Amino acid sequence: LHESKFQVLSYGLKRSALLKELPFYAEVSAYCTTSGDLIYPSTDVRDLGVQLSTDPERPFSLHISQSTRRASLLSGWVFSVFRDRSPGVMLTLYKALIRPILEYCCLVWSPTSTGEIQAIKNVQRCFTRRVSGMEGADYWERLRKLNLMSLQRRRQRYALIQIWKTYHGLVPDSTGLRPDFDYEGKLGVRLQKSPKFINNGDKKRANQLFNSFGVQAYSLWNKLPAEVNSCLTLESFKSSLGKFLDSFHDRPPTRGYPVIGNDLVKANRKG
Repeated sequence: LHESKFQVLSYGLKRSALLKELPFYAEVSAYCTTSGDLIYPSTDVRDLGVQLSTDPERPFSLHISQSTRRASLLSGWVFSVFRDRSPGVMLTLYKALIRPILEYCCLVWSPTSTGEIQAIKNVQRCFTRRVSGMEGADYWERLRKLNLMSLQRRRQRYALIQIWKTYHGLVPDSTGLRPDFDYEGKLGVRLQKSPKFINNGDKKRANQLFNSFGVQAYSLWNKLPAEVNSCLTLESFKSSLGKFLDSFHDRPPTRGYPVIGNDLVKANRKG
């Protein structure tokens, strides 16, 4: 290991902000290497392509803002270089170059605040508005015409695929879900023992925990019918999941449009 390349992030309660102003804080929170060198805490660190910050309430806000900025700049480049604005060409470029930036490791940093959800969504919204044939169509209609999922719905799809892989032992059970799987006949494979919360008066931290993957996994997975959650192969699961998701309205929160919840857990089917 190259200790000189190490970086340290120090997390603490919000009330400890005053402690950081003390002259000895850096020495106390620093990491001492085997050679005796001190590595002082950083305010943000990039690890495997994900930007982490020491803000306990919004640890991935910097990553989200940087990702949306990169994707927006690349969108501008696409429209400045390619004259063909047909859906086939534009969607190929969008899916190959831009959308991967907005979805890389999204299970780790998936946003929960409306502001961050809209910031990511605005990249796709602005891109689709400039595709030929989309003139005059609102964002929800453009998604339908271009056969695109909202980015919020795609993140929920990724979460469900990760849960399926966890159940079948294809990925490490990092959130401890596997012991809670149980087969319930007509309901198929279900997740039991949804985590309970202790109300200590800190609403922000309670909301962060509630919106975390380890907690949301229970509600998302139990939304699936038996014909979906009981699939034995990944390809059949993805196919069945796609058909199931298509049966729900996909109307992400958009400024200037009626406020309609797009959370799959609370969504109603079409028709």
